[in-house]
Amino acid sequence: MTDEAQRLWDRIHSRRNSSRHPQPHPYVIGELAAIAPGSALELGCGEGANAIWLATQGWTVTGVDVSEVALDRAAALARRVGVASRVRWEHADLQDWAATETVDLAAAFYLHTPLYLDYPATLRRAAEQVRAGGTLLVIGHYTLPPWAWDPEATGGLPSGSELASALALDDREWRIGVADELARAVTYDGRQQVILDAVVHAVRTASSGEATTAVVGLAGQAGGPPLTDRCLAGPRRTSPRSPIAAPTT
Repeated sequence: MTDEAQRLWDRIHSRRNSSRHPQPHPYVIGELAAIAPGSALELGCGEGANAIWLATQGWTVTGVDVSEVALDRAAALARRVGVASRVRWEHADLQDWAATETVDLAAAFYLHTPLYLDYPATLRRAAEQVRAGGTLLVIGHYTLPPWAWDPEATGGLPSGSELASALALDDREWRIGVADELARAVTYDGRQQVILDAVVHAVRTASSGEATTAVVGLAGQAGGPPLTDRCLAGPRRTSPRSPIAAPTT
């Protein structure tokens, strides 16, 4: 683990209001709430908003982050919400991180950093851990939010299709439902604006070595519903009410 990365992200999280209640990403709520829960992995989990929300939906989650400050806050929030037993927090630099078990969902949100990170390789390692029938969700900035280091410096941020290309998912093993830029409303300094996220949402239809060219449904079964260009379906269920409210802006 690089001390520089930990110092940077500890400093960033230390500056944030420790009493705030971080909110899960609206795409997570909208697209994953109806998927039957299993095991999940989140890279760069920060203060735990997405991992904890998944835990409230019945998932067993591993959240990985380089910041001890962020992980301490995430663990405290998980205890307050009552899902501490469903989340394991792992302190690791993603540049060095290696997965140890397969999962039903692998997710990564905004793995942007001024330090070196082999972004495509990190995402591919996460994708490799997804079981057949499982889901991969990657979300990054396509236009930067107003609180970014340099909100105007959007050059070089990959689009959804560029992210999908960098992942190099084998089409014999994966079906990509979304590889696009999706709008999201945010509020900063009392003002609302719309930013764009680059989103890749895919389902693994076969494990490596078991690739098939058969038509496979989104739950990993032949004859399942077709993918749309905006959303994916998985095994559906009725979701319990989450104690973490959805964002209102």
